[in-house]
Amino acid sequence: MRGAQLGRFCAQVLQKHKFVPFACHSIQLSYLKASPLALVCSLQHLGCRLTGTSSSGQSEANVSHGSCKTDTNEASQKLLETLATSQVEPERPADLDLLKLGKVADLFLDMGLRPAQIIHLFSLQPYAPPQLRLAVVSELLLLGLSTDATLNVLQKSPELLGMSSKHIKDRADLLRRLAFKEVGLNHMAVHFPRIFTLPQKRIEVIENLLKEKCLFSVQQISKILQTCPNILLEELGDVEYKFQFAYFRMGIKHREIVNSGLFQASLAEIKNRVIFLERLGLFQTPDKKGQTQVVNPKLKSIIRASESDFIEKMACSSLEEYNIFKKLLAREEERRRKEEEAAEKNDLSDSESDGEGSDSD
Repeated sequence: MRGAQLGRFCAQVLQKHKFVPFACHSIQLSYLKASPLALVCSLQHLGCRLTGTSSSGQSEANVSHGSCKTDTNEASQKLLETLATSQVEPERPADLDLLKLGKVADLFLDMGLRPAQIIHLFSLQPYAPPQLRLAVVSELLLLGLSTDATLNVLQKSPELLGMSSKHIKDRADLLRRLAFKEVGLNHMAVHFPRIFTLPQKRIEVIENLLKEKCLFSVQQISKILQTCPNILLEELGDVEYKFQFAYFRMGIKHREIVNSGLFQASLAEIKNRVIFLERLGLFQTPDKKGQTQVVNPKLKSIIRASESDFIEKMACSSLEEYNIFKKLLAREEERRRKEEEAAEKNDLSDSESDGEGSDSD
């Protein structure tokens, strides 16, 4: 127990056993300054004084006095044993650990970090040098983040503390080149900090994929990256397949794809919902002229609806039926994948056989 609790505990025990009032008062005044050992010694001395005082009482109450004396001695002994076995934790200043950091801590304090924040910062990636931490924190603050937001970013993505300040600055400059404003950079750092750890080539590959294979304009690419920054963390094959599924299977044009937030949703969820509607007769792939026999729901509505709204309002079905469908569809795709792999192996073996036959000739 702590010093304050120890003093109050002693005072309560003394009052309970009717020790003289001045004893309680003296303990109440001195418990904050006394060490645990001194407090025990003082109580032991006080118990002796109180016992002596009790023994010089009135002679006509010897029987009751003897009983009280015995109770008093037992209570005193019990109190001393309790204090001796209690683990007393000394109070410690909140910023005591800052002394170990020396002048480095002053630099972080000058940047607006509180002592507790500095201690927490150094608990992340313990082996990162202090100067590297200082540089990374500086770059994040320059993006407009508060000290609290900066600490949250580093906690969410501590690998940033292993990056150079130049790396983070270069990523921010690259995103600015893609038409990101300061607000967008701030949002990116807070919600998708891993993007600042990506190699520059990775971001450029996604940009080229959207431009050359998906044929989006520069303005459309900028909007896709700002509204769906998670696209930078996805597999390239999934990104391309999402576009192909929306463009060829659903007949959606580039402008609607951008405005729908297609790349915010996972590939599996997009396929599950669209194929489910298709098999219920509520969605149809447009013909070459872009016409359908049913009125297809908008891609934006399909993607952004909650699961309950999608099932009840759009598909007019039940959760149980939708879950069964997803399991069956997963089995179909697994079987199709195995058939495709088997067909590729057969083609490869046939080509090798043809090659051996031509060599023998």
